[in-house]
Amino acid sequence: MANSIRRIMQDEKGFLWIATWEGLSKYDGNKFTNYNTANGLSHNMVNDLYESDNGRLYVATNGGGFDIILENRIIQKAAPSAITVNRFVRFPDGKILVTTDYGGLQEFNNGKLTRLRQNILLPTYFDLTVLNDSFFIAVGERDIQLLNRNYELVSEVRNNEAIYAQFKIYQDSKKRIFVGTETGLRVLTGIPKKGEPIIFSLPPASFNIQGLQQNKINVVFEDADNTTWIGTDKGLFKINPDGSYQLITKKNGLASDIITSIFQDNEKNIWFGTFLGLSKLVTKTNIHVYTTDNGLESNSVSFLYPVKKEHLLVSTEKGTQVFNTRDGKFHSVTNIIDPPFYSVVANSTPPLVIGVNKMVTFDSATLQFKDPVQFRAPFIFSPYCIISDKKGNFFLSDEHHLYFVSQKEEQPVKILENLFSVLLLDKNGYLWAATLQKGLYRIQFSFVNNKFTLLASEHFLPGENIRSLCEDSKENIWVGTRYHGVYRFSKKGTAAYSIINIDQSKGLSSNWVKGLAETGEGELWVASLQGLDKLIQQDSSYRVFNFSRVNNFYGTVTSSMVTDKNHSLWLATTEGMVHITDGQMEKLPPLPVYITKVSSPDSVYSLHAAKLNLDYGHNQLQFEFSSPGFINEKQLFYSYRLSGSSNAEWTEASNQHIVSYASLQPGNYRFEVRTMGWNGSWGQPAGFEFNIKPPFWQTGWFLLLCLLLLFAGFYIAVRKRIQIVRNKGTLKQKIAETEMMALKAQMNPHFMFNCINSIDAFIHTNDKYNATLYLNKFAKLLRNILDSSKQNIVPFTKDIETLKLYIELEELRNDGKFRTSLHIDEELMGNDYKVPPLIIQPFVENAILHGLRNKDGNDGLLEIEIKKVGEKIEYSIKDNGIGRAAANKIAQNKESSYGMQLSYDRIRLFNKEQEASVKFIDLFNDDKAAGTLIKAELKII
Repeated sequence: MANSIRRIMQDEKGFLWIATWEGLSKYDGNKFTNYNTANGLSHNMVNDLYESDNGRLYVATNGGGFDIILENRIIQKAAPSAITVNRFVRFPDGKILVTTDYGGLQEFNNGKLTRLRQNILLPTYFDLTVLNDSFFIAVGERDIQLLNRNYELVSEVRNNEAIYAQFKIYQDSKKRIFVGTETGLRVLTGIPKKGEPIIFSLPPASFNIQGLQQNKINVVFEDADNTTWIGTDKGLFKINPDGSYQLITKKNGLASDIITSIFQDNEKNIWFGTFLGLSKLVTKTNIHVYTTDNGLESNSVSFLYPVKKEHLLVSTEKGTQVFNTRDGKFHSVTNIIDPPFYSVVANSTPPLVIGVNKMVTFDSATLQFKDPVQFRAPFIFSPYCIISDKKGNFFLSDEHHLYFVSQKEEQPVKILENLFSVLLLDKNGYLWAATLQKGLYRIQFSFVNNKFTLLASEHFLPGENIRSLCEDSKENIWVGTRYHGVYRFSKKGTAAYSIINIDQSKGLSSNWVKGLAETGEGELWVASLQGLDKLIQQDSSYRVFNFSRVNNFYGTVTSSMVTDKNHSLWLATTEGMVHITDGQMEKLPPLPVYITKVSSPDSVYSLHAAKLNLDYGHNQLQFEFSSPGFINEKQLFYSYRLSGSSNAEWTEASNQHIVSYASLQPGNYRFEVRTMGWNGSWGQPAGFEFNIKPPFWQTGWFLLLCLLLLFAGFYIAVRKRIQIVRNKGTLKQKIAETEMMALKAQMNPHFMFNCINSIDAFIHTNDKYNATLYLNKFAKLLRNILDSSKQNIVPFTKDIETLKLYIELEELRNDGKFRTSLHIDEELMGNDYKVPPLIIQPFVENAILHGLRNKDGNDGLLEIEIKKVGEKIEYSIKDNGIGRAAANKIAQNKESSYGMQLSYDRIRLFNKEQEASVKFIDLFNDDKAAGTLIKAELKII
């Protein structure tokens, strides 16, 4: 953020709120959430902030009054024409006072302002500082007032000079009351008695710093380590408890030289508000790089070596210097041989410094070099590696061999053939010789009576490329390699060693290990190609703490590392000499984690709901979470899970702050997230419970309703089936009855009697031919009727055959009274259609008996047409008789009428109709009855 910052505060959860001239920002360790007039803030200029016990954040703006923020939302805006609050100040007894414009001092309680009963002299107050339980200082426009706890005026200063135009009051841990002015720093000399004047004096000598006086003082702050920070318009002054100081400016990384506010958070990080944004200083671990700007001759440092208490010998490509670790200053050393220098002979007393083809003694008392030291032939060159024993003898190597060299022997003793990289003499007198490519040797030897004897040699890790060796306080041997991290050799019994390996797969930053050093607490620093790691023992194993990753330190470390008291580590790097004051962050437990937002594509939900209930359509949720850890936000690792889902396992640790779930099925869920502490342990998870309601078709009531409907449907179906069966039985019975009635009707006694009479008449007239013909047709008709009586349906062709026999008998019996015309579709005759037997016979009989027989003359005509229409058979029976009206006046044949009704019912039942498909049409010619037309339809089966 690049706005000018006015205030910084940390809320109860640990998140930061930054008040600026252009609005308010919340920083949760992952992102900034901004509030201004565009999204609901009453005024962009924010004066101060206060958080109540119930989590409400009161935002005092310069527009008057205060807005209220809860759960990241502005829930209440300032009232119009409200008084302008400048500062919230909490007193030791819990009372809250506010300074205001034109409203004096007022009490703040539960979001309400109350004027003090006392007569406070000034209308406007900018700032207020509590000195103790009895007194506080209030700063007005051009006045400073000392008031007691009863708000009574004790003393004041009224001054119109420019130096007091803007006062900044601060009391440090030593009870010194600093007053920042437009022209420098002042100190209040004690608390005056009532009526006595307030007297200012110059600050202590340690604060009498060039550039601090005659400079506008914007803020004074003392941190947890008693370091005083003074923000000015020309940079930031850091004054240490020992009186040393440092001026920090934009060149050192500040966002601006104009410092407007200073705040120290719960992790002791210090935040600097500037005119152009926010800067942060992590104080837990202090890393200071000494370069040529600090007096180092060259930034490429080859080695460091402790030569005296609080003094290091520092070698660069340009020579050597002595560094005083107490005052932080470099001192020159006269080089009596030409640089560069490569290393110091391990265990040498006094220190022997290796140069080009020479060694030189360093005097730790005078901090200067003495006369050069040179080996006898054949060692006219610098050895690849060299170490001294306590008696002043040397083990050294050239390109091909390892030698033992004694000042008292004529010739060096050749021990092993190989290219060696580093040597170590352990506390038990063994020589460990590491090679560049062929592993590690442990050599047992004796040197008695000026005679060197090789007693034994063991070979470990064949094929390893070794770059460093170290023995710790527990006599373990640590081996740093080029490709496989580090190995630890632990003594097991009298001879064997237990060997463990720690590499990248177990957390090491790199497998290329360049240097090793033990801390005062028994931990091991590992310098690799990717920076620094620390190995912390846990039971029988080790936990890797990635120091460089956590602290953003990635300097190119050489193999030279020096540990010191107070958790200090000195490193030789290609970018300068580095001093690390280790804050032991690996011991820090996990911070709390908070779910900061729960949302769906169209809603944001309350974080304090006991349990969120969502409809089935809102089954897509997004969770945002963060932890108020600001040491290194990008290296805080989180893990989360969703209980109730198909995969409820914790996820792999990552720096992810947002997770989304889509297409969640109905059910109860609990989202949990946790954060890993720098100590490697997981913290307590934060949780959010919610329920996705099932769709109505999956609810219990709906399933019960469906079950009831199913039972009801089953019951209705059974009842309907029973009714259908009953109806079918009734229908069958009805059909059977109508068929029997039809049979009876077809076996009309009058018809039978008339037929027999006709046969008898033919016999009496000796008309044997017609008697025989009539008798044959009559017998055939009876046989067909009897055959049909056994079946509900008969073939259409057979029914037509029976109908023809009946008509022919009637024609013979009526002696040419009428003639018949019969037309049938060939399709009907050529297919196996089925119809009820003699279904239209009663209609034909009715046409003959009542229409044609009563007609005068012998020109009666019976026309029968049968055709297929769609999926039906259409019957047309037409006669040119006397018509229905005239027939009704003549005595009726009841059997014929009864037969017609039966046919009507049979057609209705056969077609399964409410009304039978039968039509009676009276025919007329010149308004005189000309016959009758009957149309009947049967469905095709």
